[in-house]
Amino acid sequence: MFWSKDYIVERLSEIPRTLEDISIEVFEGVPPTNDFLQKAGLSSENCTDVSCVCRDSHTNVSIEQASIEKELMYPYVDDSVLNEFAVQSTQYQFMVPYKILDNNIRKEYRIFQPEELKAEFPVAYKQLLEIKQQSETEEDEFVSTDYRFENESFLRYINTPKIIITSNSRLQASYDPTGKHVFANGVGVVLGDPTLYLYVTAVLNSSIARAFPEVWSRKGVQSRSKLNSQMLKRFPVAFPKKDGIENIISTISRYLIYLNRQKQMAKAYAIPGYQELIDFYKRISDLLIVDTYITNDLDPKLLDVLAENITASDGGFEYSDDINLLIGLQEIKKNILSAPDFGKCRFSNEFTNILATLKNNAVW
Repeated sequence: MFWSKDYIVERLSEIPRTLEDISIEVFEGVPPTNDFLQKAGLSSENCTDVSCVCRDSHTNVSIEQASIEKELMYPYVDDSVLNEFAVQSTQYQFMVPYKILDNNIRKEYRIFQPEELKAEFPVAYKQLLEIKQQSETEEDEFVSTDYRFENESFLRYINTPKIIITSNSRLQASYDPTGKHVFANGVGVVLGDPTLYLYVTAVLNSSIARAFPEVWSRKGVQSRSKLNSQMLKRFPVAFPKKDGIENIISTISRYLIYLNRQKQMAKAYAIPGYQELIDFYKRISDLLIVDTYITNDLDPKLLDVLAENITASDGGFEYSDDINLLIGLQEIKKNILSAPDFGKCRFSNEFTNILATLKNNAVW
């Protein structure tokens, strides 16, 4: 049977469970141009405060400012950088003049009043005051409404683990385990079951996700503008029927978080091989996810080889900078490729056709 684009889209559209069904919240981030966006750097060799250039979206005036209090600054993410699996911050940070009141999944918060900022965060106070003075407002008194966010909804899930999804030529999903990143031009997803974060991140980065613009269009939520929360809420979610496959995909997701983090620092260490390993493990993940969503007929010999080799400790190795882990991942790849049963694995014509259709950019 030839699996055409239309038939694949039809099959995916029939999946009843969606990302909204397994999420506590699917929400959009901050505006991409904002008075609170700061260019980050170190004000001195050992200082962890932020040396900033404020970008005023209304007046286009740059205000030089040093040592913004770090308690108010959060790393900033948008679609200008690659954000696959591991979050990659931009050169900017985002000032949040709010107090987060608790450590629940859904946060309570309140805005700092000007007198509080002046007493506790004088540098931030001075900058916000200068921004107000640069604006053409007739209001002389400096009040909290001068710097209150127009949309505060993202604050409910700051410091809460989440997936951050951005889109350039395709979806890119990264897992933010601390939830500390502020993001723009994207969507945040807080899942109801935290054990699913790695699996869902892998699905959102897979080749199967290339079909979803067509799926969204058929469901009437396709947008010609930026990626939005309504689109992502309709993202169909399927889970493997075979035991152990979800765990393998989640473990590969951890491998890819580690490899992408190391790739981001590779220029400093000049160590080759990251992209080759990333491509290998992404291909394995793609095979398993396509099988989960559509075919459910992968060769059992392949699954046995993967289950035997793709394992990981319970510790957070993916956030380690130990270069020996790279050697370990190279060895796992070598063991998979050299396994006698791996060479005997066969893929059905249908499965090969589906992969080719999904990977053909011209089709979508």
